Amino acid sequence: MEIVYENKTEALTMQFGSGLSGMIHLHKELELIYVESGKAVAYADKNSYILNKGDVFITFPNQIHYYETIEYGSFAVIIFSSKIVYGFSDIISKSVPDRNYIPCGEVEGFDYIFNRVTALSGDYTELALNGYINVLMSRILPILQLKTVNAENNTALYNVIDYCTNNFKEDITLDSIAEKLHLSKYYISHMINRKLNQNFNEYINNLRIAEACNLLRETNIKIADISEDVGFGTIRSFNRAFKQMTGISPVVYREKNAVLKKLI
Repeated sequence: MEIVYENKTEALTMQFGSGLSGMIHLHKELELIYVESGKAVAYADKNSYILNKGDVFITFPNQIHYYETIEYGSFAVIIFSSKIVYGFSDIISKSVPDRNYIPCGEVEGFDYIFNRVTALSGDYTELALNGYINVLMSRILPILQLKTVNAENNTALYNVIDYCTNNFKEDITLDSIAEKLHLSKYYISHMINRKLNQNFNEYINNLRIAEACNLLRETNIKIADISEDVGFGTIRSFNRAFKQMTGISPVVYREKNAVLKKLI
């Protein structure tokens, strides 16, 4: 399981797609999904929800989330800073909701608001979108129970994930991260186990294997060189970790993807 910390620079982004991203990630912003058509499974922390037409999915800052598209359709994705939500920024930034899923019809007027949002265009789109987001959040917040989270723990989590994401190719250890981030290695180990449901070595290996898969698909670099490039000490340990994560060897993975490319 590859988990990436995304460092967003824009306070507000809106995009539309036929499917949703399978990349496991977290960021400091809220993420709001509206299903115009299609079907997907949305995951937030350790919970999962099936999304159908008209459903809404929301994640709060620093919640680990990702998606699995079941039926392609039309999905609206709005990512925005908590500072946009007038008067509630501090509460939102320090909280997580009791659920991340709002089924179609639970809040009257959602479909109308989202239809207006998806039709926005022109010079004042961002201004209008800011207004609609506040309207949406004024309907969403009253039906959710918010639980306060330790902001220090959140900061530590995304610092660790950010560091791992940018340094997994190196000889990275709990000791080296602890020294770099001035945290206890036991605290880091416990946090990864509790938040990511895996131990530190599994997390680093998953980052490395995810990068190896990308190189196997997109380049002709020799497998032995890929193994070294992504941070494995030996080709044997690379092959073992790769098969454990994907169920097949790097050679077979490359061959299968080469066949798929020819069919596309």
